[in-house]
Amino acid sequence: MSGPKLPKRYGWNTPVTAPGPAGGKMLRSLNSILKDPLTYLEQVWQEHGDVVQFPIPKPATYLISSPEGAREILVNQSKQTSKQTLQYNNLSLVTGEGLLTADTQAWRPRRRMLQPAFHQEMIALSEHHVTVGLTKLDNQWEELTQTGSAIVDIDHAMMSIALEITCGALFGVAIDDEVDEITSATLAALHGVVAKARNPLSLPMAIPTPGNLKMRRAISRLDKAVDSIIAARRSNLLLPEAPIRDMLDVLLDPDLEIPLTKQQIRDEIVTFIVAGHETVASALTWAWQLLITNPSEMQKLQLDPDSAKLVFDESLRLYPPAWIITRRTLSDITVDGFEIPANSLVIVSPWLVHRNSKAWESPDEFQPDRFSEGAPQLGYLPFGAGSRLCIGKEMARLEGSMILAHLAKNWQITAIHNEPVPIDASVTLRPIGGMPVRISRLVK
Repeated sequence: MSGPKLPKRYGWNTPVTAPGPAGGKMLRSLNSILKDPLTYLEQVWQEHGDVVQFPIPKPATYLISSPEGAREILVNQSKQTSKQTLQYNNLSLVTGEGLLTADTQAWRPRRRMLQPAFHQEMIALSEHHVTVGLTKLDNQWEELTQTGSAIVDIDHAMMSIALEITCGALFGVAIDDEVDEITSATLAALHGVVAKARNPLSLPMAIPTPGNLKMRRAISRLDKAVDSIIAARRSNLLLPEAPIRDMLDVLLDPDLEIPLTKQQIRDEIVTFIVAGHETVASALTWAWQLLITNPSEMQKLQLDPDSAKLVFDESLRLYPPAWIITRRTLSDITVDGFEIPANSLVIVSPWLVHRNSKAWESPDEFQPDRFSEGAPQLGYLPFGAGSRLCIGKEMARLEGSMILAHLAKNWQITAIHNEPVPIDASVTLRPIGGMPVRISRLVK
């Protein structure tokens, strides 16, 4: 490995067990890291290898980028790791102790409780909600294109339709009048999460700084949305096509062995509002960017709508919404031959693992056909891996592929400029400034 000889320890008795950047070099790169963390992570990976230790004394911090190393952390050593990390602690300011952020002891019984809500009948019913959302989007776009083409922000469109589908399928309610409010609240809350993660001097939420006040207002708006959803259910204001047992039924079930508290119900609803639509919307937005810049693949999709599944899977590979996954080690472990001590912070980046040639041929190229025989067991992490695999994985894949197939078949979607779309590596991968595109109705 290149670079200067590393010290034996980084202070506070933290041993150096893997190669990595020098402290001074990393400090000089701080602004670049905050501005463009994806590029920085790629640089240290290319320079130092699949296991990198950053020059941070406490906690010892490692970046794992190999498919085998990712599996070791997320699957083989899952019982020796914890979600008690800065990433999830900050996210829990918004979601509370929901399924996404809860540590193992609280997560395991909640996962068992919620799993029945994601039964095949419910996933199949979500097709109806996708169709309803697409019909609404078609009508909106047709109004805009009455005299020809129009420019729309497809990122905003994907956020809106994904939110409507999530609330319809999981909670059995329509939120037509609240879509923009909930979407903006979600983005504002997640922006606050990232701002806190990037600021080592971030103050507690109880202190009324401008950032904290903005984040508290966003969380309050999400709480109001939760209250509306629960009130609609308890007033029996269900959508007529939602007679089956859904996730909200499970959460509100008074016959649970230990009924959930109001706070626990709120945390799960907010978790699925945030995770259920933000991640799918991000994947769809970048799928359109990939299709627009690869017109031959767009044409394939238009001719063969069934290939939308492959397009969505490949888009998740190149633009995984959850671009980093963090864990704290509970004991000493070994990853790719490197010793990682207990109480270390381990960063697994699907963005890097998905670009590792040990797992993928031509990893930087957009090739949906690579998924024609299914996703590999190693080196593909858009929904996590192991016991913490995303509970809504199949619903998300169904939703994403249906939306791509329908819009590609019915609409011409093209770029309005040839410049690369800058990425905001926030909680998920967002296009900076949205993603404006030109749309026009395809003649059938």
